[in-house]
Amino acid sequence: MKKIVIVGGGAGGLALATQLGKKLGRTGKAEITLVDKNSNHLWKPLLHEIATGALNDELDYVDYLVQAKKNHFTFKQGFLTDINREHKKITLNEVCDSQQQTIFPQTDLEYDILVMAIGSTSNDFGTPGVKENCIFLDDQGSAKKFRKSILSTFLRISSRLDKKDKLNISIVGAGATGVEMTTELFNMVDVLGDYGYKHLSSSLLNITLIEATNRILPALPENTSKNIQLKLEKLGAKVLTNTKIVKADENHFYPEGQDPIPADIMLWTAGVKAPDFLKDIGGLETNRVNQLVVTPTLQTTRDQTIFAIGDCASCAKREGGFTPATAQAAHQMASVCYRNIVALVNNKSLKSFKYNDKGTIISLGHTAQGVVTTIGKHQMSVKGCLAFFIYKMLYRLHQVSIYGTFKTLRLIRANKVYSSVRPKVNME
Repeated sequence: MKKIVIVGGGAGGLALATQLGKKLGRTGKAEITLVDKNSNHLWKPLLHEIATGALNDELDYVDYLVQAKKNHFTFKQGFLTDINREHKKITLNEVCDSQQQTIFPQTDLEYDILVMAIGSTSNDFGTPGVKENCIFLDDQGSAKKFRKSILSTFLRISSRLDKKDKLNISIVGAGATGVEMTTELFNMVDVLGDYGYKHLSSSLLNITLIEATNRILPALPENTSKNIQLKLEKLGAKVLTNTKIVKADENHFYPEGQDPIPADIMLWTAGVKAPDFLKDIGGLETNRVNQLVVTPTLQTTRDQTIFAIGDCASCAKREGGFTPATAQAAHQMASVCYRNIVALVNNKSLKSFKYNDKGTIISLGHTAQGVVTTIGKHQMSVKGCLAFFIYKMLYRLHQVSIYGTFKTLRLIRANKVYSSVRPKVNME
């Protein structure tokens, strides 16, 4: 029986483990194992909603053990530290609890086919002071840390323990995460004001969104980018473009050739890279941001039994450039990787991956705006209710890939019921 190990339970890894479990695990053709450092999964594009308390995270978590039991694969909690390609095994570091007591000891896992789906982390580009002073939205823990920090600050201001007239929040990186965080923060403070926290209103916030390039959301068409910037400025945000941060300290960002930007809360969303430990791991080829270089079939260039998908994979596009590090791309890669692993097990030919850009939708609180790709590969601008519906549907499609249609519909129903009785902002 083939042993297939998938490292990383993000958007691509979890969907892949679920599909392979149903196809190969259920029939006894392969033993599927999913490895992740966490015990549960949350769709990464939702992290900004966790950070601002807008999301009902309890209903949106996926417990890996429960998912594994229902879909014919096994789950191992652990952190990958090494790949031994000669003996075809990986090493997982021990897992400890908050008191540093060992829960799971260091262990080795053998594999016949290995899939790397580890995802990405924030890239500070080596900027001095950023790692020490900024908050990153890399995972559930960092999102909750941000939420607790900003809630504590808001409540101190409300009770007049903090005499600030303005709360300076600076966000570096005006991609999707930076823009969505900006709108959610304004929404968060308005909701808290509605719940009776005096002295809290959007006029309290002094949010500065900083972008190194000449416009926000550079991946979107220029007119869409301009429209979204106008919406941010209407909310009260200050948007700085062509502003490169060269240093940070405890309460300031330092732009190149400009005055320091004061900040009580500093958030860095300026870019991503694969985790540092992936650099040349197992002698595999990696690029300058630690991504594993893959062939068109998503196999690593130096070992055909090791695949890589999602943010940790560097996959060249036929027309030039590289597949972007997005949840959309991760899902598409997972689908092709699934077909190729099944083909490999059955000694059939493998399929080449081709990225299909279906567009980008940016959440703007209770509305959204972006572009979708239509028939003929033309991009069409969408905004308002239609864009917001498409944005929500992207997450529902992710849930369908994990749970199936019937359970996803039940979750939508449960979410509506729970949302009618829960606070609009998670205060914990």
